[in-house]
Amino acid sequence: MAQPATEYAFVVDEEFRDLIPAVTDEERVGLESDLLRDGCLAPLIIWREQRLLLDGHHRKDICDRYGVEYSTREVSLPSRDEAKMWIIRHQLNRRNVAPYQRAELALKLKPLLAARAEERKLATLKRGDERPDPPTLAGREDTGETREQLAEKAGLSHGTLAKAEYLDTHADDETKQKLRHGETTIHAEYTRLKRPHVANNAGDNEWYTPADYIDRARKVMGGIDLDPASNATANEVVKASKFYTVEDDGLDQPWEGRVFMNPPYAHPLVQQFCEKLAAHFRAGEVTEAIVLVNNATETRWFQATMSVASAVCFPAGRVRFWHPRKEATPLQGQAVIYCGKNADAFAEQFKPLGSFCRVER
Repeated sequence: MAQPATEYAFVVDEEFRDLIPAVTDEERVGLESDLLRDGCLAPLIIWREQRLLLDGHHRKDICDRYGVEYSTREVSLPSRDEAKMWIIRHQLNRRNVAPYQRAELALKLKPLLAARAEERKLATLKRGDERPDPPTLAGREDTGETREQLAEKAGLSHGTLAKAEYLDTHADDETKQKLRHGETTIHAEYTRLKRPHVANNAGDNEWYTPADYIDRARKVMGGIDLDPASNATANEVVKASKFYTVEDDGLDQPWEGRVFMNPPYAHPLVQQFCEKLAAHFRAGEVTEAIVLVNNATETRWFQATMSVASAVCFPAGRVRFWHPRKEATPLQGQAVIYCGKNADAFAEQFKPLGSFCRVER
């Protein structure tokens, strides 16, 4: 129930305030005009247990400046992390939040959801359960273990959130402000800052897979339904039923069936492509996959791919990639990783090329 505000009814917490997206000067002027004309119609939201302000920071500042009365409403929350999640989710429900701001909120939600998932896991172990309770839809959404779930909460695509995460690390403050104000787009700024891709017609990341490797992959899987990082020239050899170019943005597209992937090798794209493959394979959408990558076994992206692999081949020599206008000079060895139930066929085709290993868990 709404209550008249008193001087000591609640406290403004700086960490909570920082979770609220900033408003533009134009938005502040409009909000100020509305409050002076109509009064503060919506109550400020207070965390009952700790008497901290959760929602209404901008309105409170203006009301305090002009002596406008406001009311409050209380919500009960079990912990500080739950209070922060409440703030973020409440902001994500606002219609006037720019896409980049929504991405920033989702990325702030990421560690909170991971911590909650870990707490639930520990609670399950303490109960001595042999396995966790069957997950409800809400339970799956709260695990916070995948970028897809965060993207869904933010109302963004998986690929858009991945690009925003890159911008969060690499973009300058001026660019971020333009993104927050809707003066530019996530895709435009991501493309401007870094666009290495196996399908680009420039740069050392554009190298195509030799026909021998493709032929062997096709014999293992019986065909190739999708190459998610390619172009028309490369697909003349791959002959995938469907392929995505850099303009399509494979990270933002559905993956299914039998996949052959020679991903862009630059970071963070190589990690994003490998993690997406692993996620689709676990979900059963990708039924088989063969991935050609550098043999960087210590990297997160290599381990992400190996987490769903059943076999791997380390070619004895460096793969001679090709390009219609350049001569390949490979600098390191590669690995061919197989995901699927047909490891025997993979062994038959790729074992002649080098060392072959089955993956056990």
